[in-house]
Amino acid sequence: MAYRTLLTLGYTVTDVTVASVERTGGVTGTRTEPDGSTRTGRVVITCDGKGAILSPVEDSLFPDYDFSRGFGYSFKVLVQRPDVEEPRAALGLQVLVHPLTAQEATLDLGGVPTTGPLAVRVTVRNNTDRAVSLDPSRLELVDVGGDATGPLTGPALQAALAPGPAADRVRAELLGARRVAPHTTLAGYLVFPAGSYREARVTIEDVETGEGEGFVTPVK
Repeated sequence: MAYRTLLTLGYTVTDVTVASVERTGGVTGTRTEPDGSTRTGRVVITCDGKGAILSPVEDSLFPDYDFSRGFGYSFKVLVQRPDVEEPRAALGLQVLVHPLTAQEATLDLGGVPTTGPLAVRVTVRNNTDRAVSLDPSRLELVDVGGDATGPLTGPALQAALAPGPAADRVRAELLGARRVAPHTTLAGYLVFPAGSYREARVTIEDVETGEGEGFVTPVK
């Protein structure tokens, strides 16, 4: 949550250390201010076995505590939201494709799950009255040159996954061909070749009619 809060405040996260009872953790980020200066935001995280304590650290000899106040307010707002938000009525059917950064993977999965290829979290929010289905073979990422590629499968997928619990988590939550019931959210992981991708193309099928609906969504 500290990571998400820094992103909300406009910081680029530069360092993540996972906290535990045995050691202090933290998240550090930088942000360019309107006057061109660079501001560093750092949050120290300590665990006592009952929970985590987040302590913003001011990057100034004479702090104005703007960072502490902004972090505290944004954290309280974000902590009230679920990690995977339920669909909103105005959105209907929504597909989100998000490549995991190394910092996000460390926080969400406990480590980096791949040996170089890109782990991607896919979320489908179905706020319609009809069941739909998603087949990962019908989801492609398009790179900056316009070339499209599908997710890794079989031996290529297994070779892309690094040893350890992070990869085990991706395997356990690997997105397969699935139905998405009305008014529910489906989320899982896919792995793609390393690259710089600009958008995703995916076809979602209506279970009852068999008709497919194509989506183009930014990769972000």
